Amino acid sequence: MHSQGTTGEGRGDGPGTVIAGRYRLLRRLGHGGMGVVWEALDTSLDRKVAVKGLLTPGAATPGAQTQWVSRARREAQAIARIGHQNVVAVHDVIEDGQQVWIVMELLNSRSLADLLREQQQLSVPHAARIGLQVLRGLAAVHEAGVLHRDVKPHNILFRSDGRALLMDFGISTFEGAVQVTRSHEIIGTVQYLAPELLSRSAEQPHPATPASDLWALGITLYEMVEGRRPFDGHGSIEILIAVRESPMPPPRFAGPLTALITALLQKDPRQRPDAARAEAMLQEITRDFPSLDTPDGRQPPAPAPAPAPREPGTGANAVPLPGAATGRKGWDRWKVPVSVLCTALLLGGVWFVRAQLSDSGEKNDAVAEKDGKPERYRDTHSVLKVGVKADQPALSKKEGGEYKGFEPALARLIGTLMGYDRDEIEFVRVTSDNRAKLTRDSDRVDITLATYSGGPERAAADGVAFVGPYFKPLGGLLVRDKAHRKIKGLRDLQTNDPDVEVCTANGSTYMKYIEEKGLIAEKRFPPSYEECVQELLSDSTKVYAVVTDDAIVAGYADENEATRKLPDEFDGGATGYGIAMKPGEDLLQKEVRDALWKILERDGAKESKWEGLYKEYLQPVFPGSSTPNTPKLGEWG
Repeated sequence: MHSQGTTGEGRGDGPGTVIAGRYRLLRRLGHGGMGVVWEALDTSLDRKVAVKGLLTPGAATPGAQTQWVSRARREAQAIARIGHQNVVAVHDVIEDGQQVWIVMELLNSRSLADLLREQQQLSVPHAARIGLQVLRGLAAVHEAGVLHRDVKPHNILFRSDGRALLMDFGISTFEGAVQVTRSHEIIGTVQYLAPELLSRSAEQPHPATPASDLWALGITLYEMVEGRRPFDGHGSIEILIAVRESPMPPPRFAGPLTALITALLQKDPRQRPDAARAEAMLQEITRDFPSLDTPDGRQPPAPAPAPAPREPGTGANAVPLPGAATGRKGWDRWKVPVSVLCTALLLGGVWFVRAQLSDSGEKNDAVAEKDGKPERYRDTHSVLKVGVKADQPALSKKEGGEYKGFEPALARLIGTLMGYDRDEIEFVRVTSDNRAKLTRDSDRVDITLATYSGGPERAAADGVAFVGPYFKPLGGLLVRDKAHRKIKGLRDLQTNDPDVEVCTANGSTYMKYIEEKGLIAEKRFPPSYEECVQELLSDSTKVYAVVTDDAIVAGYADENEATRKLPDEFDGGATGYGIAMKPGEDLLQKEVRDALWKILERDGAKESKWEGLYKEYLQPVFPGSSTPNTPKLGEWG
């Protein structure tokens, strides 16, 4: 995702300039952080994009500028690889002379700043949900080795579905460029800067850390619930002094967010919680209020009558009142019964003013039972743990800390139909080598969707239960020509030449296929197809082909231009992917089967949910195809 190019038509970086022979600058959208943001036309794909230059031309000597271009290029490429649902999508990174451009998706969306201008304050559950999404995006940014350095409401947008999105990496970790272009200025928005960023010295010239971004998130959370920033003043100097020296004004309306905000706004960055701890605290709050304000500020329908109160201090929805003790080291959740909470609301508990409890969102501590048995699987399993693979493009791949593809999307849909919130669905990486054991013998997964070819015979052999199928792939061969041989068909692999090997994952059904077709197997069967593909891409190995399902082959071929799929090399019918689980889990098996049936059937709609998922994730790697091999309801399991 890196292009080299020179500016074509036009001069400088004004309207009409073409970057890398592809992106035509149309109009200036704004100036923020480092550089100007432009609306541009991607002439190759005929779509509008946002283009931002990261460096200020001519602000340094040619030697220094070259050095900063190199650094900006590397870190912009790191941003482009993040690929997280709560981070703006980066399409391209371009080095053009002494400039580095980031090409991003163009968003015509409302920002959190817009929302706060309209509503002044947000309820605690609303703010916590937004904060959780921003934090997850920020964690993905940090995992990629990048710091944002300008987290604030203006840089948090909402998609049409209400999802919060972190954007504007114009002043991320381009520290060299920052010093060159603005050596006498403080970079960032002063009201959101952490104290350590205001204390540059020769001994500590680059103090920014992930904790600095978390401080800015703390300021943003405070602003959402209080309607104002904690540190302000009549000018920059006054604000800087307040940030460095003044204590945080105690929040009045933060309720259960008070402990987290207080922790994030510790002056000493070493005393702030890390992203994982902050996420756990936000999850706890959002779990208590699963169905409240919509993320973009639109209010939901009127709530159902409030449920009967519980005993004091019990229940999943027990929440703190402002000023209550925080428990062990300030981290444990405060607990107050709903009846007391209602009284507090009547007496002026303002932080709860927009929160609305509904029957569907209320979580009962007692396990709902019928005839002595739980009625729902989630009554005894608060988190649905799903085994998925992390190395199969289009089907299931982990990118920037997020699992993406057909199978994770299907798993989330199944979990939702089983009554789980998105935050209550947890993914666990499995491989062809270990998925049966993890499903059968451990509590690490409840269900497994991992291109697991199922059916009654496989279930008996592996000691698991299956529901499905949810997809029916054919076999496929991913090949690459090397110096020793050109691969035109299966016959070029059916040779006694020991220098031509075929690879598949250990535990896959294709181990037997290799033997039946007289192919020479790679010296060992690795645990994943990803390792097979790495062997294929290496010129130092003898692997000329990877044998696996056609959907997996298509995904890898789409991702790696050096490889290709051999067409029509398999005979016989399609196999079926199944959803695996422990035997004897009758309630789980019933709920998964019922959910899958709802996903597969159209029920009067133009297309089923399954067809929608196929079109989104798999059809792009099968260009020109319709929806093939649609599973039949109740075929097995």
